[in-house]
Order: sequence, then structure tokens, then C-alpha cells
Amino acid sequence: MSYSNAALVRRRRRRERIVLIIVLCLVVVFGFLEGWFFQYRSELPIFGNILLFALINLNVILLLLLVYLVLRNVVKLIFERRRRILGHRLRTRLTLAFVGLTLIPTLPLFGLATQFISFSLEYWFSNQVEQSLEQAVLLGKDYLKQVHGDLLVDAQLVQWELFPGGWTAHGPAVREGDVPQSFWERYHVQGAFVADAQGKVLWEVWKDPTQQLDPLVMAQLVREWALSDETVDSFPLVPTGGKREAMVAFRPVGGDEGKAPEAYLALVRTLPSSMAARLDAVVRGYENYSQLKLLKAPLKTSHLITFSIATLLVLFAAVWFGLYLARDITGPIQGLLMATEKVAEGDLDVSLDWERDDEIGTLLASFNRMVRDLRHNREQLTLANEALQESNRELEDRRRYMEIVLRNIGAGVVSVDVHGTIRTMNKAAEEMLGLQGDGVIGRSYTELLQAEHLQVVKAFRDMYQVGRQPTMERHAQVMVGNRLMALLIKVSLLRDEEGRDVGVVVVLDDLSELQKAQRMAAWREVARRIAHEIKNPLTPIKLSAQRIRRKYGPMLDEEGGVLAECTQTIIEQVDHMKRLVDEFSSFARMPDANPTPCDLGALVEEAVALYRHTYPKIQFVVDRSPDFPLLRLDRGQFRQVLNNLLENAVQALDGASGRIELRLYYDSILRIARLECADTGRGLPPEARLRMFEPYYSTKEKGSGLGLAIVSKIITDHNGFVRVRDNEPRGTVIVIELPGT
Repeated sequence: MSYSNAALVRRRRRRERIVLIIVLCLVVVFGFLEGWFFQYRSELPIFGNILLFALINLNVILLLLLVYLVLRNVVKLIFERRRRILGHRLRTRLTLAFVGLTLIPTLPLFGLATQFISFSLEYWFSNQVEQSLEQAVLLGKDYLKQVHGDLLVDAQLVQWELFPGGWTAHGPAVREGDVPQSFWERYHVQGAFVADAQGKVLWEVWKDPTQQLDPLVMAQLVREWALSDETVDSFPLVPTGGKREAMVAFRPVGGDEGKAPEAYLALVRTLPSSMAARLDAVVRGYENYSQLKLLKAPLKTSHLITFSIATLLVLFAAVWFGLYLARDITGPIQGLLMATEKVAEGDLDVSLDWERDDEIGTLLASFNRMVRDLRHNREQLTLANEALQESNRELEDRRRYMEIVLRNIGAGVVSVDVHGTIRTMNKAAEEMLGLQGDGVIGRSYTELLQAEHLQVVKAFRDMYQVGRQPTMERHAQVMVGNRLMALLIKVSLLRDEEGRDVGVVVVLDDLSELQKAQRMAAWREVARRIAHEIKNPLTPIKLSAQRIRRKYGPMLDEEGGVLAECTQTIIEQVDHMKRLVDEFSSFARMPDANPTPCDLGALVEEAVALYRHTYPKIQFVVDRSPDFPLLRLDRGQFRQVLNNLLENAVQALDGASGRIELRLYYDSILRIARLECADTGRGLPPEARLRMFEPYYSTKEKGSGLGLAIVSKIITDHNGFVRVRDNEPRGTVIVIELPGT
């Protein structure tokens, strides 16, 4: 047996023990409750009630268990018939036949037994029997009453004889040791004693000291009689020292009329042992009869349940025997059917293990031989297919290798069949075209590509119709989301071994970053030359204008104001051109970054502090997360980045009051530090977002177009990314992402 099977067996046994304990507890509880509620006025012994009703409940549980077993087999037959399981008709017929054969004699016997038990119980508990027992009890009580009456008369005579003047005045006329023999012969008593109301014995005489009463019993009898009504018709029987029973009669001794007696005289007379035993037997018999009469209905129910259990047991045996015979016949056939289904499913390891010497055994042996032949043939086919599987495995490895290559190369690759259905597309192509790979394969490219992309496809069709070349190449700029991408598109025709067209393969190279780098390099060269050619003449021009204003300004009274205004304009424009030249020089000669551990939050606070004093109308806010770490940055270059960002944000407000917020966050999972500069200015048009980081592009009239270009260059040198998005409800947000430590 395996470990799992052993565990299942242990769990099943544990469940069975738990169920058994619960059933026993229910039997005890129900027996106790029913015994408590069925005590009636006679108050039967509680233990007897519990035991009786526990047995009845146990019979009920057995009855329900048998009903469950019978119904379970019947329901099983019904379900087998509905599901048309093989052999259900035979099992049903055999079961019905055995049930019919058993019910024909069982039901009459059940009825006769039930009637017999009912008649017997009615006879046992008839009125005649009950009246006879009641008369016997009354006869015994009359006898005791007569004996007690005689004893009371004798007690009166003894009182006159022994205590003629009461107890306190004269005491007894005879001392304890001087009672004559004639006294015992005349009154036929065993003894006499006098006691006070508290039960203290004051005087006593006994014919036979071994037959005297226990002092505690005498005291108890006196106290009870003193507290009771003297007219009560009671005649208690008490045990004597000789294991016999005696009757006691009391008379008061002494005392004035209307007052409590001084003492009590008691006469003790023993009863014949045979008479006492018979009276006790009659009383016990009547009590037992009364108790059994209360249990008449439970006894009848118990016998009825017992007969029902026997009947259901016979019925269950008939059902089980019918099912057993049917299973012996249909079992091998059903096993053959299941084995045939397994063979049809491809399982040739089945074998039928029934050993029979009849026709069914011959059929099973033929089936086993057929399965062995099929298994041998399949092994031969398996050996033949292994070589084919090996070659297929090699082809699959090559295909997977090609997929890995396509998935990891930077160029986008797309294959399309002659019907325009996309067959393959790597991840790079999905990103370039803005598509999701899950819903792309197997669909037509006309359903997925945008209108601008379809224009590029049409251009390639025109090229093919004109040149009929197997490979075509073209540069195109396409929009993917909010990004303008420069792509080099190569299209090659696919042909099979017979030269028939089976589709095309498209290779997409993203040249956006390359062109951007080329433009940056070209603009840096232009900036270097402009700065070199323009910077030298600017200083003499400014100095000459200042000299003219100082020399000729005082000489001209009316024209002096015009001269001063013109020279001031020249000086201001020269200063503006010098600032432009300085920016050109800074952009052209930007040094390599020298990163060191730096607190970016501190740099932000320093830069914001300068702008707070310069622009008091603007609200500057710095929001820094507590876990923002130190970053490896070039401190000087990032001061320039922050100044450019804040300057652009201030200019975007156009001199109005507003809010500029710098937020610093850190993603510990991705290890990315994020700096966001958000303003509430006029915002950017959609077309400006695509070019705002290019050199010499500006949305301001006097802007140089180099501020954000320098920011982009510095962030790129720090292996970061910069992008722009709209602020809510208005304005612009510049987002910078840097690698964390």
C-alpha cells in the first residue's frame, strides 16, 4: 500500500471512530432526556429509563442505518439504469426477484409477530391483573391496620397499668428489671420504652435484648410521632436487632389537658417473618407492575423496531445477494468494456485478470491476446517514429533559436504572407509600430496599421510595380503615440524552392536616436563656429558705443537724449548677443560628466531659494520623499539643469503669479530616481513636444533654443531619460529619470 493510500485509510478510520463516538454520545444524551421526560408521576428509576430509551435509540439508529443501506442500493440501481451502465437490466431483475422472494414470507411473519406482541402486552397489562394486585395490596394494608389497632389498645392498657398517675408525678409502677413474665404473655409484645419529645429514652424493657430496636431508630420514631397528628392512620414497620420487622404504637404519658405530654409510651410487637415477607413481596410486585405499565408503549415500540430491523436486514440481504450475483455476471463484461475503451484511447497496457473456465473466460483470453499483438505493433511504430522525432526536434531547436535571435535584435522584423496576414513579429517591431503581440499574429496588416503606416505600404507597392526588385529600401518618418520616429524600412520578397511568392519580410531600423545624435553633433559644430566668429567683434562694438556716449553726450543738448538712447540700445543688444554666444560656447564645449555622490535634494533647495527671492509672486514648492538616496551626479552640470528648468517654468508663467513644484521620488523596486518640475503656465502645443529637446528650437520669441537641449545632453550623459507631459489642470511637467545607487 502506498503512502497516500495508507494516509487515506488512517483518515477514514479516524472519521469512523469520530462518528462512532458521536453516535454513542447521542444515544446516551437522548436516553437521558427521554428517561427524564417519561418518568410520569410514579418516577421510575432514572438509570432504568436511560438504559431503556438508550436501547430504543440504538435500535432506531440501526433501523435508520438499514434503511439507508437499502435505499442506497436502490438509488444506485436507479442511477445505473438512467446512465445505462452495462448490466443494469440484469442487476435490476435479479434484485427485484430476490426482494420479491424474501418479502412474500417476511411480511406475513412481520405482521403476525407484531400482532402477537401487541396481544401479549395488552394481556399482561389488563385491568383484571391490575385489580388483583391492588386487592392484594389492600388486604395487606388491612392486616397491618388491624395489628396496629390492637397494639394501640394494648398500649392504653399498659399505660393504665404502669403509669397510672403520669410520668413526672409517680414514675413507672414497675422498674425496668422487675417486669413480670405475665406482662409479656398478656400483651404479646417484644418490648416497651418511654421517651421525651426530643427522643431521649427515659425507660425501656425488652423481652429479648437481641431483638431490641436501635436507639437512633427509637429517637427518630418518637420525634416524628411527636411532630405528627396523633390521629394519623400510620403504622410504621422498623427492623429489629434480629433482622425481623416490628410494628410500633405510641401513647402520650402524663401532662395536663391541652398541653404537650410529658413523655411518650411505645409498644413494640414483632410480626411473623413469613407474613412480613409476603406483604413486602406483594407491595414490590405491585410497584414493579406499575413501573412496567408506564413502559408499555416504549416496550411495544422497541419490539416493533426490532421486528422492523429483522425485516429490513432480510431485505438488505436479498438486495445485496441479488447485486452480488449480478455483479459476478456483469463484472467481467463491464471490465471488458472499460478495457476496450482504454485500448481505443491508446492505452495498450491493460490486461483482464479474471480466471474463469467458462465462455466468458475464453472471451477475456482472446481480448488479452489481441491487446498483446497491438502492443507489439505499436512498439515497432514507436521505433520507426523516433528518428522522425529526432529530426523534428532539431528543426524545433533551429526555430526556437531563430525566435530568440529575432526577439533580442534591435531591428524590427515582420513577415507577411501573400494574403496580407502577419505571421511573425518580434518585440522591437511591436514597439516601433505601437502594437501588442498577443492580438497581432494571424490578423491582416490592414486591420492593425494606422493610416500613415498604410501610406508607407502603398509607396512600397508602387516601387515594386515600377522596379520589380526583390529587395526595396526607403526612409520614412512615422508617428508612434506621441513620438516621431525615423525608420529605415527594408522589404524583401520571400520565395519557395519553386520560385513562387509566399510573402514578404520587413526589417525596420529606428534611426531616431542616430539622427538626433548627428544633429546634436552638427549643431555643436555650428555653435562653436558662431561663437568664434561673433564673440570677437562684440567687445569693441560695446566699448565704442560707451565711448561715444561719454564723449559726445555732454556736447549735444537737445540731441543728447537721442544719442544716449541709441548707444544704450547698442549696448543692450550686444550684451544679449554675448549671452547667446556664451550659450553657444557652453553647448559646443560641454565637458564630460564627472559624477560624484551628490544630494540632489540639497541642489534643488539651493536653486529654489535663489528664485524665491527673485520672483516673490510665484509659489515655489519642493516635495521630497524621505527615502530619496544620494545619486552619482556632476554637481555643476545639474546646477545648470535646475537653472534651465526653473527659468523655463518662470517664463511659462509670463510674469503672472502661479505655482512651480519640484517633486523628488525614488522607486526602490526599479531603483529609479525621478525629478519632476511642474508649472501652471500656458502649457505646450502637441507639435512642440516632439522637438522641444532639439537645439535651437524654442516657443519663445527671444529664446535661444539651447536650454532644454543642454538639459537633454546632461541627462543623457548621466544615463537618464527626460520627457514632457501635461500638468493638471494646466501647465507642463518635465520628468527626469536617473538610475539609483
